[in-house]
Amino acid sequence: MSQSAITPEAAAALLAAQGVSAPEGADGYARFVTLQLGNSAKAFARLAFEEEPSGYTGALKANAR
Repeated sequence: MSQSAITPEAAAALLAAQGVSAPEGADGYARFVTLQLGNSAKAFARLAFEEEPSGYTGALKANAR
């Protein structure tokens, strides 16, 4: 899995969309979000979603018979 860095411009735009301004700039926010998403993506990729169907998918399959 490749990891793309969040740019300071993207971080500033995301903060602005939430009504937050970054007084010292968005560089630190961009680095933090890139690190946080990169680390959580590794853990998320290890989750066993396909080992057991979700309740919704299981119900759809049960009702299709």
